[in-house]
Amino acid sequence: MLSYSDTSSLDANPAHKPATEDFTVRVKGVSNAVTAVTVDAQTKTVTLTLTTPVVHGQGGVTVAYADPTTSNDTNAIQDAAGNDAASIPITKVINNTKDTTPPQINMDPSCYGNALTLRFSDTSNLDVDHKPASGDFTVLVNGAANTVTRVRVGAEHKCIYLTLATSVRLGQEMTVAYQDSSPDDSNGIQDTAGNRLTRFTTTWVSVERDNSAPRLITDPHSSSSPKVKGNQLVLGFYDASDLDAAPTNKPFTSDFTVLVNGVANAVSAVAVNAQAKTIALTLTTAVTPGQTTTVAYSMPNDGTAIRDAAGNRLTSFAATAVNTDIASPQLITTGSAGPRTNRSRLMLEFSDTSNLDVTEGHEPLSGDFTVLVDGVANTVTSVIADYRAMNARIIYLALATPVRHGQSVTVAYQDSTPNDSNAIQDTAGNRLTRFTTTQVDNCVGKDDFAPQLITVSDTTSPRVNGNQLVLSFGDISDLDADPTHKPVAGDFAVLVNGVANAVTAVAVNAQAKTMTLTLATAVTPGQTATVAYTDSTPTDTSAIQDAVGNRLTRFAATAVNTADTAPPQLIATGATGPKVNGKQLVLSFSDTNHLDMAPTRKPTTGDFAVLVNGVPNAVTAVAVNATHKTVTLTLGTAVTNGQSVTVAYNDPTPGDDTNAIQDVVGNDANSFAATAVENLTPVLPTESLAPTPAASTKAPGADSGGVSSAQEDLADGNGDGIADSAQAAVSSLRATMSSSSGTSVTLVAGSQDGKVPSGSNARITSLEQKAVPAEMPRELKTPIALTSFQAALNTVGSSETFSLYVDPKIGANGYWLQDNTGTWVNLASSPYGGKMVNEGGRLRLDFQIKDGGQFDADGLADGVITAPGAAAKMPLSIVGLAPDVAHDGFWF
Repeated sequence: MLSYSDTSSLDANPAHKPATEDFTVRVKGVSNAVTAVTVDAQTKTVTLTLTTPVVHGQGGVTVAYADPTTSNDTNAIQDAAGNDAASIPITKVINNTKDTTPPQINMDPSCYGNALTLRFSDTSNLDVDHKPASGDFTVLVNGAANTVTRVRVGAEHKCIYLTLATSVRLGQEMTVAYQDSSPDDSNGIQDTAGNRLTRFTTTWVSVERDNSAPRLITDPHSSSSPKVKGNQLVLGFYDASDLDAAPTNKPFTSDFTVLVNGVANAVSAVAVNAQAKTIALTLTTAVTPGQTTTVAYSMPNDGTAIRDAAGNRLTSFAATAVNTDIASPQLITTGSAGPRTNRSRLMLEFSDTSNLDVTEGHEPLSGDFTVLVDGVANTVTSVIADYRAMNARIIYLALATPVRHGQSVTVAYQDSTPNDSNAIQDTAGNRLTRFTTTQVDNCVGKDDFAPQLITVSDTTSPRVNGNQLVLSFGDISDLDADPTHKPVAGDFAVLVNGVANAVTAVAVNAQAKTMTLTLATAVTPGQTATVAYTDSTPTDTSAIQDAVGNRLTRFAATAVNTADTAPPQLIATGATGPKVNGKQLVLSFSDTNHLDMAPTRKPTTGDFAVLVNGVPNAVTAVAVNATHKTVTLTLGTAVTNGQSVTVAYNDPTPGDDTNAIQDVVGNDANSFAATAVENLTPVLPTESLAPTPAASTKAPGADSGGVSSAQEDLADGNGDGIADSAQAAVSSLRATMSSSSGTSVTLVAGSQDGKVPSGSNARITSLEQKAVPAEMPRELKTPIALTSFQAALNTVGSSETFSLYVDPKIGANGYWLQDNTGTWVNLASSPYGGKMVNEGGRLRLDFQIKDGGQFDADGLADGVITAPGAAAKMPLSIVGLAPDVAHDGFWF
């Protein structure tokens, strides 16, 4: 999109717009042809449609424009007065395309010893803060499980590194699979844009040969560097494989040289731990803390050695310092090195002979710290041990809520799991179990800055969905959410396609630092919108301000993201909550857009779980109605009156899927748990059709009430090629006549010229032949008595169209029904929106009835229409006499 400044609007006349070839777009130097040009006059923008979509993260996007000539042209970027815009040299384009695709595993995982590397493709980096659980990976080596003991994420390299319990050797067959066991939490394989990979199937792993000898760990920041307690000196090693612990292969005691304060201390025993990759040396004399100790190693030529399971030998290592510390770290509580905080981070510094253990997975648990701010708990969200600063004796605590200037802060610590590896400890393994409540120096300076509107962000820049416009702010403090202090609605100016859209309400979220504006008119996705703010009353307390009173007086007109990103929401209760009638279960959704009803994108039947009296009832078909925003499920077994029904839905993945309940812009509806369904299935009548007009019956299991499958199958009543028994909106019965054995009658609900349109959710719940009431006007001839029906609608208070098929021989000239004053009216007449059509040798009577209207016999707008009408004849009339007229009468 290109934006222009001009005193006039741009010329949006399609005959005057620039040609596609006037633009040159390149992505990393490769041409991307422009296929269409759209000019918006009022917003003064030119939008180019590209041959190939630009994806998230792609850089090197440029655009250039060549004005056809130096003079004013017929076809060019120009204003309404005809002034041409100048040519644009090659200009960098900001790529705001969002990443919506989860990481995908590459088919080349590799394993080296016990180190398994998984490589992923993604436009974003991987998320290192929410790594997957080790138990979610299944690793098989020659068909046997090999436990994953550690998971590490390489963000920029887009790799996940798994440490296995047992090293894998060359020639062994190996596979790996992944299944996110807790998709509702924040941990999983995901990118920094939040797109989550829920699973990948069994994938072959390439096992590589281990050709490297073990290496002694000498890093002083590691807990595996050489250390001694008493007479036990422990050495840790790096290696892709386990160490070789065979007694006949381990090194001799004489291969090691240990000096304590320069004096030799003989090694009396050697013990190898293969999987831990450690060697413990037993010394002749115990070492006292503080004594200077070194250890060296040299392999003889007799075949024994420090070596790994693959047979690679370590020939020697030079004299290396040994940690002799046996005292646990101690918190420094006072002075310049005492506990201190600056907003969201609290720093703890420790005194110790050794450095702190900063090995990943050894950090103390965040829940073991208690931080109080003005006496109120402030959650510690993460713990970071930093080896780079202050001799590696500092721990940082990240706080959920920033500390403000002048607040009182304390911190305490209690190791809740003293037997695990997570603790405040040094590299020698000495552990601090607790420290008591300690005052923290609050270093937060006074906040003198007003909140600032965030304008450049994929997730926090101004955005609108429907009539809800959300503004996000950056500030040291929380926003002021006092209802008496929030800004005045009239201080905001919102323009949609250049037209003002009034703000009717303002809501403030203090901690999230957001303001939500309710607009008078909902915004349609794709409309151009801006928002501006000017504090009209700078001397009162109503304004955009933070908790310490810093006030934002204005911000200029700022673009608002109008893309629809909100998923459809299930309406779980009320008149449009889930409903079932027989085999038809209807779900209604709320959304600013229509639902996506493309057959290739609708959800699968297996995504739904329907329970009837606690027993699963299979979903055999799914139909989506875009405009009504409904999803209709066809059940394997019809529900009967009084049964308890629930429905649940599982969105295939947390991202946007090809097949799902979704709106037309692709936002997936969220999964929903078992939700109660209102059972509208009527009680099945038991009386049979009598020789005189009476109610017909319907067998158990039929899909619409009041009519048996046998009756419906008398014919394809509406001639659509589908058996009436297979459609909830079509029912047939055989009506008795005084002059013959009977005639067939067919009713279609939600009719469109006698057929059921795609996505219709109207349902016939009963169709009966009833006796003529005694007060019927004698001028109204009813050869088949009354054809009475009841129909359930999807929307309360709506109007529905019906078609009634009858034999033309009965002589009917309309479908006659009493209004709420008792007058008989022909609804199948043009003044009432109806008509009569001869179709395939039958007479079709089309008519409309409004739920709760004057022709709905129950008089209630309750989603059910009741109509005891008659296919009958009244001469020369569309409106008949009321039944209480006491003479032969005249009608018009």
